[in-house]
Amino acid sequence: YIVLKWAQTSNGITGYRGNERLLISHPFSNRLVHRWRSEEAAILVGTETALLDNPSLTTRHWVGNSPVRVVTDRGLRLPATLALFDGKTPTVVLNLQRDGTDHNLRYVRIEAPGAPQQICSALHGLGLQSVLIEGGTRLLQAFLDEGRFDEIRILTAAGTEDETPVAIKAPRLPGLLHVQAEQLQQDRIDYYRPLPGIA
Repeated sequence: YIVLKWAQTSNGITGYRGNERLLISHPFSNRLVHRWRSEEAAILVGTETALLDNPSLTTRHWVGNSPVRVVTDRGLRLPATLALFDGKTPTVVLNLQRDGTDHNLRYVRIEAPGAPQQICSALHGLGLQSVLIEGGTRLLQAFLDEGRFDEIRILTAAGTEDETPVAIKAPRLPGLLHVQAEQLQQDRIDYYRPLPGIA
């Protein structure tokens, strides 16, 4: 079961290219995201998100188990100092170069670490039956383009427009079924599913 999730400004920006992190969501929305994490077997981010945001990908703001952390890292270039590699939660690195384990860290070699079908096959092989994909835009767009998702959750913060040369645009949405919207403080959360007969 594949859930795509991202936060964006009101004009569709998800972050910056560079070292500056863009904080978008309200703290209440962050708690909700941590609850979502606790409900899935795995959580996945791409190389650039790991580098730019240095996320922990845990449920530290919610009572519940942290999912298995999964990151795509083709050439194993992510530094060991990242929060993902703190050893506190099982972490899987999908890459081109090696298989093996090192304490709470597992390396899984696949032919195309950024390809949705191969990612899903690798997760299935590890016994992980659900995944929350939190970015970045390139990885999310790959899953969208292949129609390989069961649900999309988008958090949009009102009044947070930003249009700089280094802004990263949110993924482009295909035709979808809008199933629900809710307001949480200044954040709007929209829930989508694939159109019937497409998924």
